[in-house]
Amino acid sequence: MKISMKYLSKIFISAAFISTFSYAGMVDAISVIINNQPITLYEVYKYAHEFKVSTSDSLDLLIRKKLEEAEIKKLNITASDFEVDDYIRKLATKNGISEFQFYEMLKAKNIDETNYKKDLRKKLEQDKLYKKIIQMKGVKVTLAELQDFYQKNKAQFVSADGFSITTYNSKNRASLESIRKNPMLNPQDVQMADSNLKSGSMDQKLEALLNETKSGEFTPIYNAGDHFTMIYLKEKSGVKTIPFAKVKNYIYSVVSSKDDKAAINDYFDKLKSVADIKILRRPNS
Repeated sequence: MKISMKYLSKIFISAAFISTFSYAGMVDAISVIINNQPITLYEVYKYAHEFKVSTSDSLDLLIRKKLEEAEIKKLNITASDFEVDDYIRKLATKNGISEFQFYEMLKAKNIDETNYKKDLRKKLEQDKLYKKIIQMKGVKVTLAELQDFYQKNKAQFVSADGFSITTYNSKNRASLESIRKNPMLNPQDVQMADSNLKSGSMDQKLEALLNETKSGEFTPIYNAGDHFTMIYLKEKSGVKTIPFAKVKNYIYSVVSSKDDKAAINDYFDKLKSVADIKILRRPNS
């Protein structure tokens, strides 16, 4: 099983958010011992509950977690108090709030500050480990790979000079959902407006959204502040393919990200293949 990194990151950062629940008689029951490190049945069932995965997948996640913790220790990877505090400062700024407001938000959600920082430190150490693995693997993306991706995904790299649209606005998201299902409906709380937009004369995110949407289809419903908005794209004009040179950097970020993930998964697959794993009790499905 290839473990998704969003799950692995979430394991380290979400402990403070996990609601506790007990499994009578399972707290001390060991399921697996990997390189002399135990994994209890309680842990297996807890992660299965938290990540909404099977107990088998939960066990795989925990084995990967143990392997990562061992590598972090072996490679002497650490995250300082300054790095933890700096991450929180940047996270607060990104969300438009002060550090004080950030910590008040944690309190409002009954999240212990000490535990939060402890989990965040583990997440930062995990990030450092992944970067080190990528460096050791020497993952490189060739020009041929970038061009191959471009040729196979040309539909992603098109732009139009103009867009004929109908915009739907409502404070009630459900009303827009009903129109998506049946365009003939005309709920009273929905305002409609037809318009023609030119490339370069609108917000870049909106233009990107319209370029990604096919003619004759609705965009996803999105929050526009005090109301919800949805757009029906009637027609595009002046459609052209964006030259490879203009999207080369974007393609590089996409391809390199996939290669990095593959390199990290391969690294831990090999570690797991030589690990001393003793299965004592298999969790129920």
